[in-house]
Amino acid sequence: MTQRPTREKNIHRKKGPTLFKQRNDQYSVKCHTKIAPDCLLWGEYCDSKVEAQEWVEKECWIFSGEGWICIQCNAHFMRNLAKNRLIKGQGEPPDDDLYVGINTI
Repeated sequence: MTQRPTREKNIHRKKGPTLFKQRNDQYSVKCHTKIAPDCLLWGEYCDSKVEAQEWVEKECWIFSGEGWICIQCNAHFMRNLAKNRLIKGQGEPPDDDLYVGINTI
């Protein structure tokens, strides 16, 4: 009985964030946070990655440095600034805007 050689996982390989989803030769951008109840999860499917990125920019998604955040998740986060500060252990916010949240359009 011959043994198959074992494969070592490359634990030093850094896996980057998944920004795009490909389906039927079309691309969509993923929402990085997915925290809002009405989060879009994915942007519109486009013919290329460039077009998909242009779509999220046109729709005012925000690039966080790690991924794109849809406007629903951004609005949800802004409405809950005080709660997010307390979860992160930052204490009471210094002004009323942060305490009650910021009204979003």
